[in-house]
Amino acid sequence: MKKFIGLRKKILLSMIFLLLLQGLTAAFINQVFLFRLLKTEFQNKGLIHARSIAAYSLVDILTQNSSRLKKMLDYEKRLDANTAYIFITNSSGRVLAHTFPKGFPVDLIKANMLPKNKDFNIQLLDTQLGFIYDINIPILLDKSLIGNARLGILQSGIQRTIILIDSVIIVVTFLLIIIGLILAYKISSLITQPISKLIEATESIRKGNFSTKIEIRTKDEIGLLAGAFNKMTAYLSQLVEEVGRLTRQRERESIALDLHDTCAQDLANLIKRLELCEKLFKIEPLKAFEELNALKENIRGHLFKARQVIHGLKSPEEEGFPLSQKINEFIRNYQQHDKINLKFNVSGPVNKNIPANKATHIFYIITEALTNIRKHAQAKNVDLSLDYNGINELIIKIKDDGIGFDPQKAGLLASASGKWGLMGMRQRAASLGGALVISSMPKQGTEILVRIPFSGIIYNI
Repeated sequence: MKKFIGLRKKILLSMIFLLLLQGLTAAFINQVFLFRLLKTEFQNKGLIHARSIAAYSLVDILTQNSSRLKKMLDYEKRLDANTAYIFITNSSGRVLAHTFPKGFPVDLIKANMLPKNKDFNIQLLDTQLGFIYDINIPILLDKSLIGNARLGILQSGIQRTIILIDSVIIVVTFLLIIIGLILAYKISSLITQPISKLIEATESIRKGNFSTKIEIRTKDEIGLLAGAFNKMTAYLSQLVEEVGRLTRQRERESIALDLHDTCAQDLANLIKRLELCEKLFKIEPLKAFEELNALKENIRGHLFKARQVIHGLKSPEEEGFPLSQKINEFIRNYQQHDKINLKFNVSGPVNKNIPANKATHIFYIITEALTNIRKHAQAKNVDLSLDYNGINELIIKIKDDGIGFDPQKAGLLASASGKWGLMGMRQRAASLGGALVISSMPKQGTEILVRIPFSGIIYNI
């Protein structure tokens, strides 16, 4: 499970990261670009200083006044703490004056030789004092070389300046981090507090309290979100009421369909047989008594079926519904009282792959169709087939050789009179995501095709 990181913490960490990145970037720029800038600045400053020394030493070189040169060089060295040394040589390379207290290092003369026809030369030397920029300036009299002025500048002066600037950057960055954290905390509080209210409200809605509202008066995106959330909860409340109403309506329609497909049809059949008994009593009383006894057993069967319907209303999905077996039982009773030749064919795992709640609806679609054939079609032969194919689809075909009818006209009459026959069959097929198509013409029989998907597809026909 991933560790939860709050929005406030993310904002604070982001602010710290950005400020640290800013400080590191400034330090990097200081180390790279500022070092180059200071190096150039120090070298230019050294060149100006060396040229000044060369100009002041011209007379003393000509007069060979070494003591005066020595005093002048010592004075010039004291003017700049970054100056490591100064010395003057004549045209032959002999040192006339220098600022080294412990004696002049002889190797230093050859460390930075001035190329011909060049105004100056700068050489980086690695010494015991650290890195030194050695500047060599020629001393000229009427374009004739009479000597050289050498000036050494400590690179540590540049480093000290960079370290000082780095220290300032670190202090400023630290202060910015503190200020940024305070501001980030304030800003994150302004953002996270309304979001916390939204979370609490969402949790309340999840528990079923659709009257929850959020009181946020800020005129920004959070305020707009709160307003939209309040509108959503109001709409959800209305939607829940509408769903409840539709659910109750659907339950009533389902009960009406179940009663129509079982009790109503059975009672209609019983009334028919009672009328037959009434006629038989006048002609053949014994046959009338036999019919009454059979009718008594039949009523017990109908009572059992009514109890099954009641049980199905309580828990239709908890127990299995052997579709093929139920249809066979219905067909046996169907053929027992009606002289109709009914052929029943099943292919595919019908009982295994069809859920009980769907199998119940399918059973009532079939029984309603067969009952309508018995009542109205005057058919002699009926073919019933159930095919569960390889794409998780049940195809039901019911075909008779009866007198046929006009499906469109029959549908209009059923809607006007409120009869449940064809309407109920269509509603049951639609509730399963399927479709029911009736093909019929007067005197040419009727074919009913029902397609029920079991793979998430919904047919719209």
